[in-house]
Formats: sequence, structure tokens, C-alpha cells
Amino acid sequence: MKRFIVALLMMVPLLGYCQTEEEKYYIYNIVSFEGEFTKENFKVYYDDGKEVKRLRNDKDNKVRFTTPAGALMYFISQGWEMYLNGATTHGATAGGYGSSSTSSYWILRKPCTKEEFDKAVKEAVKNKDTQTN
Repeated sequence: MKRFIVALLMMVPLLGYCQTEEEKYYIYNIVSFEGEFTKENFKVYYDDGKEVKRLRNDKDNKVRFTTPAGALMYFISQGWEMYLNGATTHGATAGGYGSSSTSSYWILRKPCTKEEFDKAVKEAVKNKDTQTN
């Protein structure tokens, strides 16, 4: 009987390793900016998977931020976390002549349930009936 109990106790840690980790789901939001980061009152646009639009507050007024850190703190306060950031450059010509502009963006994410994730995916995919050729 003692050997059986010892063998059982030795198997308990193995059973703990057999459990699979639950898959995590996130909703993503891509935030882009119009204006210079070094100047105040730049415009913020966001892509919520359905459309790209200007950020608005609860009273439907356009939101502007004094600094990029202010914009980041706003999104973090809404439950978003930074996933990735980057920049794209447009309009550069060969040899470095001409004008170009750089757009910065953040990819933010928020934990969600499988059901919320599936709903967001469904809303993000264009329906064949509403597409135009």
C-alpha cells in the first residue's frame, strides 16, 4: 500500500504538466497620426477593424492630444496595451531629392473572449453582397 501511495504522489506533478494552456484572444487597433510628434495638437486616426476614422470622445468631438505620450496614456487608460509600433515613409524620390512624409503608427491590443474575437473578425470581413467590383 505504501508503494502505491508513493507512486501516486510521484505522478501528481506529471498530471500538472499535462494541462494545456488556454488560447488567448486579442482585439487589435491600429492608431496613426497626422502632424508632427514634436508639435502640439496632432490628429489621431484609428482603425478598429471596421473603418479608419478620427478619434472622437463620448460627446462626439474630435480628440487632439498635446503629446504622443498623452495619446498613448489615453489608449492605455481604455484597456489597450502596446503590441507594436513603427513608421512608413511616402513620396521619397531617387537620389534623395523631392519631398517625403513619414507616418507613425501603433498597433494596440486588448484581451477579449473567443466570442468577442469571432464577432470582430466577422465585422472586419466584407460581405460579398456589399462589395462592388
